[in-house]
Amino acid sequence: MEELKAEGVATEEPRADHPGIKSLGPVEILRPVHRPSRLEKTVGVLRAMLPLAQKFLPLLDGQYGTVVSNLISPQSTPRQVAQTLLPLQEGLAQLEKQHVELRTQVAGQSAALKQINEQVEAAKNLIEETVEGQRNLTDRLERIRRKVSIVAIAGLVVLAGLVTLNVVLFMHLRRIFP
Repeated sequence: MEELKAEGVATEEPRADHPGIKSLGPVEILRPVHRPSRLEKTVGVLRAMLPLAQKFLPLLDGQYGTVVSNLISPQSTPRQVAQTLLPLQEGLAQLEKQHVELRTQVAGQSAALKQINEQVEAAKNLIEETVEGQRNLTDRLERIRRKVSIVAIAGLVVLAGLVTLNVVLFMHLRRIFP
């Protein structure tokens, strides 16, 4: 039977209904205790012995000097490994910081591009409205020019008629009053 272990504050009162389970309070969560199997224990021992076995592997090739130097040389401890990884972690943190800055810049540039796009669209619409207004003005000016041309031609015709009438009257008056 699996034993349960609580997370949080534990009390020492056993429950009456299950003798292997301890009561840990009203809000506590009961979790089963993990006991490693024989295979897991064996793998753990082999894992612990692996660095030592690596130092003795050159014996298989007959390299006694290598084995002796491996045993004499200092082992790299987790602290040394952590110190070796420290510059990499710092570089990674710096890269992440730069990545965040670049993302911020890209977001700002995207917003600026959207704003520029909106301004270009507004300018395009304004230009189209201006072109349409100029077309309307051109059409109106053309109509006015035609009307003025018609009035001018009519005026010239009337003027020519009046000049002709004056010449005819002048000639007629000369005949009457010699």
